[in-house]
Amino acid sequence: MKNLFLKPTSIMAACAMFMFTACSEDDVAPQDLSAQNIEEARSSKSMNLHKTYTADIMSLNNSGVMGTATLMLEGDMLTVHIMASGLEPGMVHPQHIHGFMENNKNAKCPPMSADMDGDGLVELGEGLPFYGPVLLPLQPFPVAPDGTIDYKETFDISDMPALLPLQNDVIVLHGMTVDGVYVATLPVACGEIKPMNNGKGMGMGKGKAKGKK
Repeated sequence: MKNLFLKPTSIMAACAMFMFTACSEDDVAPQDLSAQNIEEARSSKSMNLHKTYTADIMSLNNSGVMGTATLMLEGDMLTVHIMASGLEPGMVHPQHIHGFMENNKNAKCPPMSADMDGDGLVELGEGLPFYGPVLLPLQPFPVAPDGTIDYKETFDISDMPALLPLQNDVIVLHGMTVDGVYVATLPVACGEIKPMNNGKGMGMGKGKAKGKK
């Protein structure tokens, strides 16, 4: 199997990309706004961001991993609930929301044709052109004692503007043994995030997806 394990310098760069969210500038309110106006604007934004999303999590790299995800966005708070099976029992499975910084550029789950080195696996780096960098690590990463996970956590995303709109992002689960070695970075499942009920009845969210409906 070629190019599965990276050189030390490449490993450090990949780990930094893999474990941390993208940096972004904080929102700065205009100086001529009063504290009351700022709070009202923030409240209005939060009310417009109440929305529910789902993702059908499908197998990558013939892992057999399948599942579903539900995401509840309430203002600046995002609750992620992932249920998946077919994972490697007893191992920690990193999971992230991936996406692009560019506005309205959709992240997608990579096809097997993304395997550029021909080793039969779509590795983390080979999938990046399709799903983009990590925007939110879904920590603590779950262990799958019997090959299944039922994960639910709530995150404050007030300082993560690149995460929105969520329908431009994907959820990627990682971790599988290859040739007797557990590769925690290897993508094993992916799901494209979509608004529930086509976005009706739960608020309008921020922006529009470029291609997902």
